[in-house]
This record gives sequence, structure tokens and C-alpha cells, in this order.
Amino acid sequence: MFPVIHPVSQIVPTRDLASMGFGGLMTNSYIIHSRRKEAALEQGIHRLLDFDGVFMTDSGGYQVLEYGDLELGYHDIASFQSAIHSDLAVTLDRPTGHPQSRGTAVDSVEYSLGNSKATLKEFGSSKTVWVGPIQGGLYLDLVRRSAVGLEESGFEFLALGSPVQVMESYMFADLVRMVMAAKKSIRYSMPLHLFGAGHPLTMSLAVALGCDTFDSASYVIFARTGRYMSRSGIMNLQSMKYLPCSCPVCTRTSAKELLELDHKERTKRLSVHNLYILKEELEACKEAISEGRLWDMVEERSMVHPRLREAFLEVTKFSEHLSVGTPALKERGLFVRSAGDLRRPELLHAEARLSNAIHGSTRPALVIPTRNEKPRGGSRRSKGSDIFSLHPVFGPVPVELEFQYLFSQTVVGAMVPLVTPAESERRLKQIGYRKVVMVRGSKPRKKSKSRRSRRGASPSLRSSSARPR
Repeated sequence: MFPVIHPVSQIVPTRDLASMGFGGLMTNSYIIHSRRKEAALEQGIHRLLDFDGVFMTDSGGYQVLEYGDLELGYHDIASFQSAIHSDLAVTLDRPTGHPQSRGTAVDSVEYSLGNSKATLKEFGSSKTVWVGPIQGGLYLDLVRRSAVGLEESGFEFLALGSPVQVMESYMFADLVRMVMAAKKSIRYSMPLHLFGAGHPLTMSLAVALGCDTFDSASYVIFARTGRYMSRSGIMNLQSMKYLPCSCPVCTRTSAKELLELDHKERTKRLSVHNLYILKEELEACKEAISEGRLWDMVEERSMVHPRLREAFLEVTKFSEHLSVGTPALKERGLFVRSAGDLRRPELLHAEARLSNAIHGSTRPALVIPTRNEKPRGGSRRSKGSDIFSLHPVFGPVPVELEFQYLFSQTVVGAMVPLVTPAESERRLKQIGYRKVVMVRGSKPRKKSKSRRSRRGASPSLRSSSARPR
């Protein structure tokens, strides 16, 4: 995460940002060129802004979107960024924005792509890493054209432009389509930056889609209007009675005391709080990746807002692409909580393994209930048959895979549509079994009306300590 700082008036000093754990910052090279050019050329950007970490500089493209064309060309901006020793520098672009006509979008792509190619050709040998901005907005074919053109030109770092206005309008499903249009057009290992991704609820979504770095000025923009970031969205300080956070700002003051401060001091403190929330969310994403539960985190965040839920369902349409980077084996089982979870990349991996493990046979197929139920008639009926257990998600699973990940390590929720015995029988006959015998389970001693009993036993063991060794 690269917090965006103003090169002239910083609400939060760069030393404070470094002490909070931010290893990179972003600032605007056009503003520096306009207002602190000589000092920047003499000192370099790191000494000028008193920061030893990674500095990423924007070219002024956002100013183009807001105010029209700049007086400077790509050569002026690129040579200045190189001269002040930017670590990562965005080439001069023209953001597509939203809403825009297709003609305007085409012009923005051609203008940005032309400048990017010229910059890399002329300044590619400098120590600065040049970032190619992908434009096209909601026109996905233009996004793909822009991404392919930048990669073919030799860029090693790309950034997706024009998402800010899309996110401000809560068009999160469109954001998913934009990111995936770019990701599917470039090689898997290409780093992708997402401009303006400073909303805590969308961070895990962007990470899951394959975005690697982010920048945002949202922490201070929100603070200026009294907006307080939280794990469940953005809150208005004016209507708050408590501060549901344990950052240094919130533990040392109250909502009432913040409101009594002058605007400048309140903005600073709210900015610091918002930064802590963004940092915490980023670290939570990293931990979720390490534990193999990033999908769970995205789904949990999606329940906060209907538009986020739409975005999560849109993500499920790209599960095949996302499965490329998803480990087939994990240290923990899976929760299948909704119909959307049936498109988890892990389940797609398991389904592919299952399809390779089952082949039609002249032997009968014997389908028994889940292993917590005993088939009637004992084991004599299994002689000379291929035996399958009935899994609520995968349907018929060979008993040889009973303790293989993740045919047993799943917990299925009540809202998930289950595979019925009739569907299991149909699947087995479809792959070549002529005879399928569905074995009924033994009668329970006591009739239960609980949801768990109605839906059948969970395919998961109750605890890892109960698992056979």
C-alpha cells in the first residue's frame, strides 16, 4: 500500500507514515515539477520529502482528467522523474474516467499507450522502474488492448487506471470485470498496481483478483469530510458516539473530543486512524493468504454491502482463472457457506481430480451414505462392486479418496444446494456404469427434526484429533 502524499502540504508527516509501517509512498511528479522543481533536482525525491523507502511518482494523469491537457509532454515528465530518482514512475497518461464515450476512451488508450512506448524507448535504461498505465475504463476490449500493448512493449510493471470513479459509485462488479480483463491479458507473473484502491472493503477483493500494490489518498480525503473508516465500511463521525477501534488515535480520545477539535487537527487524527485501518486490512489479507482463507475473507466482506455481494458473485465467474494461483492442498479444511462457494478454486481442483479418478466399469456402482451412517445389510453387498460414498457437494466419491483433501475436510452450510442421490446416480450412469445401487442408511434411533439431521451428516470430522492416523 502506497499512501498518497501531497509534496507541498502533508497532513501526516512522512516520518510518521514510516513509523506506522508503510514502506512505500506515492506522490505527484507534476506538482513537484510545478512547485518544487529546483529543490527536487538538487536533493532528489527521498531527501526532499524525508523518506528512505520506495517512492512511486504519478505523472500528472489525474490532473489531465480533472483540468485538461498539461503543458508538459511525456519527455518532460519522464526526464524529471528519472532525475529526481523515483523508484517507480508512471508514464504520462490520460485516464479514461467514467462515464465517457467510446471515442473518448479510444483516444485515452492511444494517447497513454503512445506516451508509454516512447518513454520506455527513451528512458528504459535508467534505474527508475517504469509503470505502464492500462486505460480503457469500462470498455473491456480497450482494457485488453492497452494491457497487451504495454506488455508487448517491454514493461515489467503495469497499473490499472480509471478505477476511482467506478469505486466512488460503488460499481464493484464493474471493477471486478476491469481487473480481470487486464489480468487475463497479461502473463501471470506480471505485477499489477491498482490506482486509487483505498477503500478497506475492496482491498481483499482486489488482492484476490491478483492486484499486488495499491495507492490511495482516501485516508485524508475521507478525513477532511469527517468520514471514519472501519472494518464494516465508512462511518460519519458526526453521528458516532463511540470509536470502535484500538489504534493510538481512538484509544486516546473519544468521538465527542474529535468533533470538538479544529478542522485541521481533526483531519490529521482521522487521517492517522484511517491509515491504521488500511494497514490492518492489508495485513489481514496477507495473513488470510498464508492461512489459505482469502476466499473466505472476500466473502465475509461482501456481506457488508449489496454491491459488494454482486462483486463477489462476479468473482465466481472467473474461478478457473483464479485457480491457477490457488494451491491444490492446504493446511485447513473449507467452509462451503453459500451457493457462490461452490465455485471456489479449491473445489474446482478437487472436481478435476475426481473426474480423473472415476471411470465407467462393467462392475456395479455401490453408493453408500456418508461414513457417519452405516449401510443396511453389512458389507457383503460390496463384493464385486465399485464403492462410492455420497458427498453433499461432490456427489459420488470413491471410498479410496475418503480421507484425501478435500473430500472429507469440508463443512457444508444450510444454504448450499446439495447433490441429491438421484443426481449422483445420473452422474455415474453418464460416465459408463450400467448398474448403480443406492444403499439406504440405517434408521436413526430417535427421530430428529434439526436442520443438521434433515440435511445429513457433515462430511467433515468433528476435530482433527478424531482423524485416523
